[in-house]
Amino acid sequence: MQPLDIKLQFKMGYDIQEQFNIIYEKLYPAVVSYFRKRTDDDAEDLAQITFMKLWAYLPCLDKVKNAKSLVFSIAKHVYCDKMRQKKLFEISENDILYEAEEKEDFTKLIEIQMEINSLPYKDREIVKMKQLGCSSREIGRVFNLSASAVRTRLQQIRKTLKDLK
Repeated sequence: MQPLDIKLQFKMGYDIQEQFNIIYEKLYPAVVSYFRKRTDDDAEDLAQITFMKLWAYLPCLDKVKNAKSLVFSIAKHVYCDKMRQKKLFEISENDILYEAEEKEDFTKLIEIQMEINSLPYKDREIVKMKQLGCSSREIGRVFNLSASAVRTRLQQIRKTLKDLK
């Protein structure tokens, strides 16, 4: 039986790809189970994403103390990313559809969506993070900005979108 302990694998002469294969074989079912408990669909896709991200760790895999902890840490982050995307999609879609029904102006709806999509990447991400409930300070840490700069940027974005209406 092959050990999951990476340091022991190195001592036994396993190369990095063999180590990855051992980790994959031993932990894939557990990772799929982890995702199935949390989401109805996409469990296998999310597990694949998890192991694709683990693949990026190959060059420094020999420095990892506990492979299982690393894999489940990655899995947790993959799940959080998935929920963040899902929540953002639901929020954006519901808000836009409600506004369109209220005004019955579908042309305006398309224009607003195009305007949001035309924002620079950084602005779109700031808006998304704010919609998810992140504070200006948290957003600032991600983009290396002060909280005040984030609030100012959000105000400018709102003004830009309001001018469209």
